[in-house]
Amino acid sequence: MANTHGQVIFPPSCSIIFIFLQLLSCGIPANGKADFSVFGPGEPVLAVLGGNVGLPCHLSLNISAKDMELQWYRDQPSQVVHLHKNGMDVKEEQMREYQGRTTFLSAGLDQGQATVRINSVTVFDNGTFHCNFKDGIMSAEARLWLMVAGLGSKPRLRVQVIQGEGVWAQCTSQGWYPEPQVEWRDFRDQLLPSATYFSASPTTGLFSVVSNVTIQDEVVGNFSCSIYSPLLQRKKMANHHLPPLFSRSSPSMAWRTVLPLILTVAGLATAGATCLFQKCQKDRNMVQLEEETLYRAEDQHFQGWTKDKVIHVSPSLDPDTASPKLALSEDGKSVRRLFFDQELPDVPSRFDQDPCVLAREKFSAGRYYWEVQVGHRKAWNVGVCLESLDRKGRIPKAPQHGLWTLELYKKTFWALAFPRVRLYPSGPLHQVGILLDCDAGTVSFYNMGNGSLIYTFFGLSSEPLRPFFCLWTHDTIPLIISDFEAPEALGPPQNQGEKRVGTLLQQDP
Repeated sequence: MANTHGQVIFPPSCSIIFIFLQLLSCGIPANGKADFSVFGPGEPVLAVLGGNVGLPCHLSLNISAKDMELQWYRDQPSQVVHLHKNGMDVKEEQMREYQGRTTFLSAGLDQGQATVRINSVTVFDNGTFHCNFKDGIMSAEARLWLMVAGLGSKPRLRVQVIQGEGVWAQCTSQGWYPEPQVEWRDFRDQLLPSATYFSASPTTGLFSVVSNVTIQDEVVGNFSCSIYSPLLQRKKMANHHLPPLFSRSSPSMAWRTVLPLILTVAGLATAGATCLFQKCQKDRNMVQLEEETLYRAEDQHFQGWTKDKVIHVSPSLDPDTASPKLALSEDGKSVRRLFFDQELPDVPSRFDQDPCVLAREKFSAGRYYWEVQVGHRKAWNVGVCLESLDRKGRIPKAPQHGLWTLELYKKTFWALAFPRVRLYPSGPLHQVGILLDCDAGTVSFYNMGNGSLIYTFFGLSSEPLRPFFCLWTHDTIPLIISDFEAPEALGPPQNQGEKRVGTLLQQDP
């Protein structure tokens, strides 16, 4: 006979009932609330720049959330936007960017509904949010997407009549987000082909717009420039009307109007030409001297190419930082992407996931310039980063994480600011010039095909910086660091005329 001492024997039917009751009791918390889910808005939430916006979330069950811990955060739980715990707001854990800018709305809390309102919306609020409802050991969360939109200033027109070519016009505006749509239309309401450029402020993230058009029609008449926000479905417009004098359809009329004035002025000019010749010649010389001085001053201020202030360097790649996905040349002046990872010591200084590498050089004071040949690579990333940059895992590519870089990816150029800025380099970009001004806290990127400025980052850290390189695709084309044989041989890029104006307009307004 089997020994049953110390055991309780249940009939089979009782055992089944007992197990069922045990499972049922485990599924119900002590406070009587069942499992729940959290939901947010089904569509992105639209917010107007400078206004207020609510981020609502609700439980799947009609139960009270008064005793729950409610948290709204950005990409990670540590990035707290608002925390409501034990019936109170906990401000100590809040991100600095949201301190004093959020309000917890408790209406509907008994029914499991809660909202956090963000006041004075900025561009940097654009993106993903999470709301997390926690009850004891159970928690659930939902993801929300906030879309920020802002209208810029009324467009301003600048118009020039170019003899034999038509009319050149430029339309400018500031304060847009995100990038707006720009249209030019003639007096027949037909679209005009144009060239449009956008640049984002590194402090506000707002876009400035510069759009140019050349009208070569026989009759110019009226034309307009309109800038449109697709998110807000609103636009701002500027119109211009050219008087008949500038219409190329009736040159005889224009000459009949202007010819008497020209003859009168020519007669007066001829009469006084002899006595004024020497004075005019002297004035012209003075004006020419002033223009040359101003031109040199602009080169020094905007381009930063003054040889006695800029140190031209040729950084060498540091093999101790190179990802196993990369192969460096023996001289440390070029890097290419490998198809298979190589065996390398896993040291703290090495990038282990992203195919990146740093240069040996560290810069903390002064102005330095170097060039990188990107050639026809389909994807790359170059710039500078903090010496203290974490190199393990995926590296967030943004200034707040210690990176200031330019990137080509999927045939699109980006300045990896926050938010990212799409770039439109003038001409093919096969060689990038990088000018780092540690004292001013800026780094500028140039297209060395024509010497034009591409983008400038402001507000760099005062900590030591190192040149940064990444190769995204399995492309056999290497990145090559140019070797300057003699700094004196390197002159400033030759920008003239409209190219110079276009370069300056791409800077932060």
